[in-house]
Amino acid sequence: MSGGFGIAMRTLDLFRPSVGAAAVGMAQAALDAAVTHASQREAFGRPLSMLQGVTHQLADVAMRIQAARLLVHSAAAAQDQGLTRLGAVAAMAKLFATETAALAVDVAIQVHGARALEQGHLLEHLYREVRGPRIYEGASEVQREIIARSLFRT
Repeated sequence: MSGGFGIAMRTLDLFRPSVGAAAVGMAQAALDAAVTHASQREAFGRPLSMLQGVTHQLADVAMRIQAARLLVHSAAAAQDQGLTRLGAVAAMAKLFATETAALAVDVAIQVHGARALEQGHLLEHLYREVRGPRIYEGASEVQREIIARSLFRT
């Protein structure tokens, strides 16, 4: 790539990991809220944190957040090392982190119930905010295309 378009695409590659980092923060906030709520809220005579259906969902979210965090770190480290072909690694970091954030918020809302959607609740705020990062700096479908093209580049 050269010229203005190439510069624009390389600039997007530089910003995608920061979008991923913000998404990791949203995901972690949602998970923290869900863990706190599950520890305090009782159902069926015991805390939600004692129900495997709840805890396994939270465990899956925690695993995905850690994977997203590592992808974002890898993309940022590649930038720091001055690597120039960052497209796929930056796209992977952004895509996985933003999709993970959406999942984390969804699971956290499910654990909380309808109260989480009341105006002013942290999860209500995250529910609205988590959609944007999946669109800007290239929508999720664009990230998949970048990753797919990198697989066939020689």
